Parts: sequence; C-alpha cells; structure tokens
Amino acid sequence: MRRNIGSHPYLLAIGIAVAVIGLAAIGYFFIYQPYLARSYTDAQASRILMSTVVDVSAYGRDAETYVKQAFDEMERLEGLLSRHIVDSEVSQINAQAGEWVKVSDPTLAVIELGIEYGELTGGAFDITVGALVSLWGFGTGDYKVPTNEEIASALQTVDYRRIEVDKAGKRVRIPAGTVLDLGGIAKGYIVDEARRFLVENRIQRAIVNAGGDISVIGSRPDGTPWRVGVQNPDDPSQIRWVIPLQNNSVVTSGDYQRYFVQDGERWHHILDPRTGFPARRIRSVTIVTDKAARADALSTAVFVLGLEEGSALVEKLPGVEAIIVTSDDHVWISSGLAGSIVSL
Repeated sequence: MRRNIGSHPYLLAIGIAVAVIGLAAIGYFFIYQPYLARSYTDAQASRILMSTVVDVSAYGRDAETYVKQAFDEMERLEGLLSRHIVDSEVSQINAQAGEWVKVSDPTLAVIELGIEYGELTGGAFDITVGALVSLWGFGTGDYKVPTNEEIASALQTVDYRRIEVDKAGKRVRIPAGTVLDLGGIAKGYIVDEARRFLVENRIQRAIVNAGGDISVIGSRPDGTPWRVGVQNPDDPSQIRWVIPLQNNSVVTSGDYQRYFVQDGERWHHILDPRTGFPARRIRSVTIVTDKAARADALSTAVFVLGLEEGSALVEKLPGVEAIIVTSDDHVWISSGLAGSIVSL
C-alpha cells in the first residue's frame, strides 16, 4: 500500500527541515550577504581639531557612522585636555592651582602618563611647562624672545614631580603659579582613543592622522603596510623617508613645525624644560611605536635629550624605533627600523 509524505510524521519532519534549510540558504546568499556587502564601506572625513587638520580614513561595517563618532569622541577629549579651552578640566586645574581639582578618567590618565614620561626621561619631557610656553608666545601667536630673568622666573614653576595625584579620589593638584600643559602628549592620547574606538567597533583597517600624529589599524586594501612619509627638516615640502606601518603609530617632532624669527634668528617651539630655551642640537625626531601618546612624548623628549642620550633611550625601550636628524644633518636610525624604511 502506497503512503504519501504527509502520512508519515518522520518524513514530514524531514521535508519541513529541508524546506527551512533551503529558505535559510536563499536568505543568506540573496539577502544577508548583499546586506553585509553594502554595510562594509570605505569612509573618509576631516575636521579641524587640536589646532590642526585631523583626517580619518576607515573601512568596515558602518564605517561612516563610526568615523563620525570617532571625531565626536576626539572633540570631547580635546574639550577636557586643552588648556586653551576656557572650561576644560586642564584650565580648571590651572585656574585653581594650589587646590585639589576633581577630574575625569581621561584627564587623570593623561596626567599620569605625563608624570610617567617625565620620570622615564629625567625631566626632558615635562607637562608643567605651560608658563614657559606662554612666555615664548607659542599657543597664542604673540611671539617674543624672553629675557633671561623672565625665563629664570618661569623655570621656578616647572617640575612635574610637584604634581599631586589622588587616583582614588580622581583629583589633581599643582603648585600655585604652575601651569599644566598637556600639548606634548594629549594629541597622541586622543589619536589612540580614536583608534581604540574604531577597533572596538570592528573597523578592519583605518588611519588616523592628527597633523602628523598618526596611528593605523591593519594594512592597506592590497594587504601591504600603510606607508607614511617623514618630512625633510631642511625642506618640509619634501618627503625624505617612507616608513611602513601596521597596527602601530608614528609621530615626528621637528624644529620646522612651529617657529618665529626675531633679529635674524629662528626660535622653535620645542623647549628644554631644564633651560627654558628651545633645544638646539636636533632638527627632527620621528618615533615609531605602539601608541601615539608614547610616540608623542618620546619624540619631544629625545629632541630635548640630543643624539647621544636620546638614541640610548630609544635603544633600551622595547618596541620603540626612531629616526633622529641632528642640527648638522647627521642621521641616526634605530636598529629595528633601519631595514624597513625607504630613503628618498
């Protein structure tokens, strides 16, 4: 006697399962996969932040949305960390110097990083140089060469070791008269936070460039490392080296980036916290490492330390590479970088 499918419950169940699998396969290949293909896109945007042009290029699911949100986060952090924004937390610390000031986690983190790099570099990097920076007019554009007496007075306010941090209470106190300036590390930190945000949202490749503070995710679309040019300090319109980057960061500090000329002499913005004058022995320092904040602080510190001490510091730090160009155009390239960069 012949039975149809409906007369046997097991055959009916198998038939239903096959139909469901077939529909699922049709849905996956003809609906879900095309949706994924559409949602994985390239996005690029620019915005003026931190007194420079910030560019972000990214590829991934909903890349345009996440690039916009990364910019929003960078703008929020700048609003906390810039001493040139009147209601920032750093401005509050400076306005209430001598008193404890409650701060948010990002501000606390950057100040602690600043102290850490102050200790690591023997004070060649110091986040309490605000009075000196203002004295020279950097940050305001009102440039002048201070007198020796003015510099000596400003130097009395410079000493990262006098910053007090109450981590549990999320409070910071600086001595009366001291001016906190996170300009040598905050930009790198903000770039790192933008990169972290993009990684957390599964962006597959990206490059964040904040006026030369650069951090990348993954590699270029063809699978090769990102290629970042390093300017020639003698002619910044030219690229002198090309550095491959993959999931790391690069920052350059150069005497050609911000300067003024008075009485025929050029004065640049990278001040030696120990003397109060611009550091003179170096033209540019490029640091390659995992974090932009680390590269930011170290590029300044190595510039101040000079070739001998600066190169020794680089070589003893794991995961840190550098290019140092001296004032007499001698070039030093760290051992881990020498085999991968391209000279032009």
